Amino acid sequence: MEILDKKQYDEFDRFCAGHPHGAFQQSPRWGQVKNEWDSEIVVSRGEDGKIKGGIFILIRKIGIKSMMYACRGPVCDYDDPEMIKDLMNGVKQVAKKHKAYIFIMDPLVMVDDEKTISIFRQCGLKLKEHARFYRTIQPRYNYMLRYIKDLTWDELMAKMNRDTRYYLRYPEKKGVVCKNMGLDGLDDFYKIYSDTGVRQHFTTRPKEYFARMLNALGENCRLYMCYYQDKPLCGGVAVQYAGTTSHVYGCSTDEMRNMRPTYLLQKYLMTWALEGGCHTYDMQGVAPSPQDSVELYRILDFKSNFTGEVVETAGEFTITFNSLYAKAVDTALKIRRKLKKH
Repeated sequence: MEILDKKQYDEFDRFCAGHPHGAFQQSPRWGQVKNEWDSEIVVSRGEDGKIKGGIFILIRKIGIKSMMYACRGPVCDYDDPEMIKDLMNGVKQVAKKHKAYIFIMDPLVMVDDEKTISIFRQCGLKLKEHARFYRTIQPRYNYMLRYIKDLTWDELMAKMNRDTRYYLRYPEKKGVVCKNMGLDGLDDFYKIYSDTGVRQHFTTRPKEYFARMLNALGENCRLYMCYYQDKPLCGGVAVQYAGTTSHVYGCSTDEMRNMRPTYLLQKYLMTWALEGGCHTYDMQGVAPSPQDSVELYRILDFKSNFTGEVVETAGEFTITFNSLYAKAVDTALKIRRKLKKH
């Protein structure tokens, strides 16, 4: 087990990008986006000195102590309990250094993967089983196309239903254009994104957050915008990393919906995924029922047109270092959520 120095972070980034369980949230560059958090990386090396497994940990002060969070970590072979135990020993050292009261990780482990869940439990991690929709940091339900490896666009189109194929072609015939804009499209994107947040009642991030994403993730991150006669209609921020293209943020106006610009946006994002040789296109979080979130349930209705599947993950695995402090924080968050409703 080794806690990396900052100058070694590029080595871990290369390892993470090439690993089957790699994720952009485990890239140390994600720490530049989450700049209000501190970070540490724990790795385990083989006899050849090369990294065999690792975990990128975000650390944030909560009162006099800290919480530690490894989004989509660890990056290692999940069927290697000795490796995971080694990494968890490192996590405990980091926790001591930062006076953490809890460690949380949410790897992309399916809810029915009993073997992996059992291994994690053997390594001292507790699973928050069947957590309710808003009780986890990341949604437990994502909509994914996990079959796109080596497909051409025509082959992918053939898997869609007739109406979806029609709507994927329709916008360009009517004059809608989609462009990879990068930072040049940020003002247009953020205006629509802010308006969408008000309309759909979700908390928005500051514009600087998206600028950090585009700058820190570089060629791995794109901002696409769709326009009709120079009028912005919708946009999406996506990240391509470790064989997956993820549509992380999206927004659209209420205008000209009959032009189907969001279908054109998906066409360009999926095309980028195919061009990048990805095995998965991740359309991100959905709600399995309207009781969980009316808006995200409606989004599921839209995403279901693209012949993917709802993937249910196991959720959050935790190590609690101070149970009294953890209960106090949890109680405070419950009170805060209740106050927001009134």
